[in-house]
Amino acid sequence: MPLRRRAPWSLLLLALGLAIWVTWPQPSAPQVALAQDPSSPLSTPTPTKVRRVVNEVRHPQAGDAVAGVTPIIGTALVNLFNRYDVHVSPAGLENWQWLATTLAVVHDDVLYPWDTTQFADGFYDLRVRAIDDLGNYTEAFVRGLEVRNANPPTPTPLPPGATPPLTSPLPVPTATPDPRRQSPGGMGFYAPDAGAVVRGAVEIVATVAALPRNPFARWELSLARAGMEDWRWIAAGEQQAWQSPIFTWDTTALPDGLYDLRLRVVYKDSNYNEYFLRNLSIANAGRPQLAFAPPVGISDPRPGASVQGVVEFRGTVPAERLLRWELSWSPGGREQWQFLVSSESPVGNGLLARLDVRMLPAGLYDFRLRVVRDDANYTDYVLRGLRVLGS
Repeated sequence: MPLRRRAPWSLLLLALGLAIWVTWPQPSAPQVALAQDPSSPLSTPTPTKVRRVVNEVRHPQAGDAVAGVTPIIGTALVNLFNRYDVHVSPAGLENWQWLATTLAVVHDDVLYPWDTTQFADGFYDLRVRAIDDLGNYTEAFVRGLEVRNANPPTPTPLPPGATPPLTSPLPVPTATPDPRRQSPGGMGFYAPDAGAVVRGAVEIVATVAALPRNPFARWELSLARAGMEDWRWIAAGEQQAWQSPIFTWDTTALPDGLYDLRLRVVYKDSNYNEYFLRNLSIANAGRPQLAFAPPVGISDPRPGASVQGVVEFRGTVPAERLLRWELSWSPGGREQWQFLVSSESPVGNGLLARLDVRMLPAGLYDFRLRVVRDDANYTDYVLRGLRVLGS
């Protein structure tokens, strides 16, 4: 006798309950006006920073009045970025005083917290110099800023997306010049910059002067191969100078390469202070030698990254003995290389190619940069495990 199947009442009841829950009016989600209550613990979303290769200052603006610690906000970038410097001068005088040097890449954020209390009230110009690995640079200026600590202006809100400087109950030391290049009082080298590429006759600009309690005797300039400390005297003088040329250096008398300069300021009591310019690259006959050369290969995107759409592949191909370089791709781990692009030009931490990966099915891929030398030998640099997302 066949068994009779019972109705699955438990399943029917569960389905009925789900139907009622879906159709029953649900309470609407609370709407929180984040911008209306400044004391709220919630914070507004931070706008996405625009990552451009540009050198600009967005805050403060020309003619603004500032006081206290004023954040200098902007972007300081060039291709082959090495560092950026911040300088200040009395307005219109081009008498630039070094404030800071930074190696970090800053996109639309605080470049430097300027402590204006260290300056007399008055009008000033600011300069941000972005320097590349070859010693070339671009400059951004803010003219006619009024430092007004005696009668502080109403604080200006920071631009959207900028991170305010951190505050601390502890005293923050005032930023001072690098003592290896300049003293806090301004003594030492002013030009050229450390790591600069130099050719021909180069003016050495410096401040050499007496101290409040110690009369000036002379200055001495010495030269050494970079990092070797094998100093040899090249010039001396007994005239004081303030941010002005003290010597014209004939670099053509030396082989191309990296050098250090040492400035010794000697006083009447025979004591002295020393200041150094490191990794000056003399390049009279050929391409400059860089103290901090970027590594060869693909630098961006990174292994294991996820990408979609149009992707910029960046990296470095050295000029030495270069015949050509080639970029190829393969399904991840299969070594089935397919050619993409080739060039005979060197690339220094710059753009290799823009690839539209929407032409590839979603999955893992490897990319290979092959650097071919003039003797037909080559070296491969492989970026593995790049995840291409579907469009």
